[in-house]
Amino acid sequence: MRERLAVPIAAALAAGALSACAAPAPGQAPSAVDVRVMVKLVRASEDRVAIAAEASRVAGVPASYGSAVSTTWHALSLRCVDLSACDAAVDRLRQAKAAYEAVELDGRKRRAVM
Repeated sequence: MRERLAVPIAAALAAGALSACAAPAPGQAPSAVDVRVMVKLVRASEDRVAIAAEASRVAGVPASYGSAVSTTWHALSLRCVDLSACDAAVDRLRQAKAAYEAVELDGRKRRAVM
């Protein structure tokens, strides 16, 4: 009888642990959204840290570096509190003509995964 109860209890504990990992970090909005964008730099660069830092500054939201397609095209991820904040951040990037020749959405907006 005890052996039969051990498996369901272990499964319940494992499920509880996994759900705790999926919970938002303290201080983070539960509706956070990541939007991936492709940016074409006016001046070519391979400095991932500088590219992400400039995008964060211009967009007004945290940006993380994804990958490079070339020295001018780079994939970034913008972390926003909601969809409208991401739309505004992408607009700010597009208006920064001195830094970005082009800014395109890369994929669909979706809830951030922790």
